[in-house]
Amino acid sequence: MDCFIVTTEGQGDVTGIVAFLDDLIADPQWRPGLHILLDHRRLDIATITTEGIEQVSHYFRKIGPRLGGGSIALVMHKDIDFGIARAWELVTEAHVDMRIGVFRSLEEARRWLPCECR
Repeated sequence: MDCFIVTTEGQGDVTGIVAFLDDLIADPQWRPGLHILLDHRRLDIATITTEGIEQVSHYFRKIGPRLGGGSIALVMHKDIDFGIARAWELVTEAHVDMRIGVFRSLEEARRWLPCECR
């Protein structure tokens, strides 16, 4: 397996995102360097503030070595969620050894990822 595929839904906040990241790297099938396709189309992160974006970014950088050098593609549906995810990408990507991409469709994200995510 080269790719982890995760689908999320509901209300998203900083605490939930950090818990999600902890669960991801604790999964027995996880190994650093895997690629991640996050289907967040049914996740609502509209209440995350600029401070929250920074907190998630800081935590992501902290666990970066355990994530490894793979790619992570986030798929967002609503404009506000897409904008928040892009802001997180911009403040995070330069500080981790992962490629980060934010997309509006699964097809676009799959084409961008360097693996077969089905």
